[in-house]
Amino acid sequence: MKVTLPETAIKTLKDILQDNQDRPQTIRVYFAGMGCSGASFGIALDEEREDDVCYDIEGLHFIMSEVEYSQYGDVTIEDTGYGFRVVVANMPQSAGGCGGGCSGCGH
Repeated sequence: MKVTLPETAIKTLKDILQDNQDRPQTIRVYFAGMGCSGASFGIALDEEREDDVCYDIEGLHFIMSEVEYSQYGDVTIEDTGYGFRVVVANMPQSAGGCGGGCSGCGH
């Protein structure tokens, strides 16, 4: 597993860990579901499990389910200025796209 992220995201994540020392200090990357524009991924503080793969960068410890990693691949975390956007190498697309069939966007 490889995680790529800008220095601004590294600093922000270190600050979050510092502010949440009573929580797990491991950052899980996870599949959050499908929407109109395709797959959604998130990050959360979580405990490492036996079936996780991991990646360390600048004092941050990232984990991801081995099953999800084998399906989606390496991770890029983008700092949008108002949060993080998580992108995976094998980003699945929504079956309907935003062209129709999605109950959430009115198309």
